[in-house]
Amino acid sequence: MPRRRQPADALEVQRVMCATCIFRESHWKPEKLAQLLDDVRDRRMDGFFTGYRICHHSKTAVCAGFWARYKDNFALGQIAQRLGFVRLVDHDTLDIGKP
Repeated sequence: MPRRRQPADALEVQRVMCATCIFRESHWKPEKLAQLLDDVRDRRMDGFFTGYRICHHSKTAVCAGFWARYKDNFALGQIAQRLGFVRLVDHDTLDIGKP
C-alpha cells in the first residue's frame, strides 16, 4: 500500500503578495527582478526555473508574486499543482507592525 502523503509534504505558497513584494508593479525594479530571477533560472531551458523564490516574510513559502507569474515554469510547481499538493499559507516572520 502506498504511503499516504501528509499535508506537511505540500508545497507552501504565500496566500497573498506582501506589501513590499518585488513582483508588485508598483515596486518593480526590472534590473533587481532580473537578478533575482537569474538566481533560479534554468540555463538549459529558456523561460524555465530550477527552483523558486522564497517570500522574504517566510522561511519556507514560495513568494505569491513568483507563484502567480511562474507557477507553470518550474517542475516542482507543475507537479504540486497536478497532485493537489499546494498549501496556501500566511507566514509573516518579519513581524512588521506587531507589538
